[in-house]
Amino acid sequence: MVGILLAGGMSRRFGSPKAFAEIEGELFYERAYRALDQVCNHVVIISRPELMTRFSPECDVITDLEWVAGQGPLAGILSGMTARPAENYMVLPCDMPFIGPAEANKLLELADDLSDITAVRNATEKMPLFSIWNFRVKEELHKDLAAGQLRVMKFMDKVTTEWIDSSQLHEDPLVFRNLNQPDD
Repeated sequence: MVGILLAGGMSRRFGSPKAFAEIEGELFYERAYRALDQVCNHVVIISRPELMTRFSPECDVITDLEWVAGQGPLAGILSGMTARPAENYMVLPCDMPFIGPAEANKLLELADDLSDITAVRNATEKMPLFSIWNFRVKEELHKDLAAGQLRVMKFMDKVTTEWIDSSQLHEDPLVFRNLNQPDD
């Protein structure tokens, strides 16, 4: 299991790179890294070239594959899969800093090995980027990106995706919120 930490978004609404925003004395990316590191054999951070040197030197940080650079989360996931081969990948974006090792471990426990992707949802929304992806989707993911299809949900709809209710991972739905603005 390789952890893919997505930390390369443009953060337009946030105003500065979210990976380096602080919460409770820690950087967003440090919190996400810790959650992944507890359940994965290795963690790779996918970011932008101009941010590479801002991460801890102990971290494995890469950029998107050149042909999909800057094209969103699917590009980051494919880049991680290509750079760090594994059977499964746990994906977590840096802007979900309240997800910790307990939630990551519970997702891993509940994931169905027969599904291509296992992701989290609640009663009102899906959280596709806190998820586990099997390597077998890599070829289909490559095809979608090559065709210009960048929408995460559209991709997840075409493969076998299992949705786990967030209440099975943590009773507080706020743990799964995504911080898009500094005052979220």
